[in-house]
This record gives sequence, structure tokens and C-alpha cells, in this order.
Amino acid sequence: MRQTASRPPVPAPITYGDCLKSYTYDQDKVCTPGETITKLKQRLAEVKLDILNDVRRVDSGRLDIPVYFSVCGREAFEVIRNKKQLGKGCTPAQSQASACMELIERFSFFSFRQNPANFIRATHAELKAEGLPLLPLSVLLQSVHDETTSAETWEQLIAEIPIRWAWATNLNQGEMVLVPFSWFYAINEFNGPSAGTTPEPN
Repeated sequence: MRQTASRPPVPAPITYGDCLKSYTYDQDKVCTPGETITKLKQRLAEVKLDILNDVRRVDSGRLDIPVYFSVCGREAFEVIRNKKQLGKGCTPAQSQASACMELIERFSFFSFRQNPANFIRATHAELKAEGLPLLPLSVLLQSVHDETTSAETWEQLIAEIPIRWAWATNLNQGEMVLVPFSWFYAINEFNGPSAGTTPEPN
């Protein structure tokens, strides 16, 4: 693989292991919702960031589905530009944890997005010429359910368009690949980020 001197080093792939669930009331989680909230508040106190201001219940109880929203702290609002995030669940504790982790997901995602060091700005043609591993263009077509455009045609269409690329782990192969962040943000925005108490799905 040929890599220009101006490119930052390729990060190591994300690794994960077994993640046994111990909380199984309508969900499969590593720990209880209450423990999740406690761990979150402890962590926020350690990093001394004003991210979570409050968690409030907003449903009337008519549907018997508790709904809470988390109120952004000052630093979270500056990053997200939104004052609250909704969460729901079968129990009040599940809903509170959901609202809190929605906030953490978006704060982390938008913080990542606003840091230029997380991206390589280049065209598909430039990165291909450098021999860098790129997400197959067929995946981009699949993401918008395009079954008529060929990967070859798509490559010609985007060849000279500057795109923000981010390194990601191909979990099936355990290898790093460059993903066109600009493309997926345009069609999904912040749908997809996940926050939890372990690196594995929990």
C-alpha cells in the first residue's frame, strides 16, 4: 500500500470480545438501567464536562409508556445545537437511561464530526491512486437502494468530488477501511451512532 507522507497513520482496528448480558427485562443489557445512569454520572463528574443538565419525564401516562428527555448542559448544547434528547422504554429507569445515552451518542458523534483531524479530505480517485483501502462503491449504491447504476459508472461520477473520509473497522475482516463520511452523513445524518457501557453492543 502506497501512502503519502501527509496522511496521518492508519489507526488500529476496533477489537471486541464476548459481552454476556445480565439484565434481560424486555432488553438484553450488560447492566441495569440504573447502573448505566450511575456510571454515566460518575464518568461525567470525572471528565468535568457540562453535558447532562437534567432528566425529566414528559409523558402523561395515558399510553403507559414512560418517556423522558435529557436536558443538554452548556457544553453539549454548544456541540449538538439541540436542547434535549428523547428516550423511551418499558420502565421509567429504561426510559431515563435511553434519554441519557441518546444525548451521549449525539454529543460524541458531533464532537467527532467537528474535529478535522478525524478526516481525510480527498477525492475517490486520489485515494485509489494512493492504494488506500476504500469502502467498495457497491456499498454506497446499496445504501440508497440503487440497483441500476453500476459501480463503474458511479466511480466516474464521483471521481473528482472532494469527500471527507474517515477510518472505520470492517468487523467481518478485522481490517481498517476508509468510509466516505460525507456520503453517509448526507443520507443518514446522526442515525446509527451507539453508546453503551461496553465497546460491544449492549
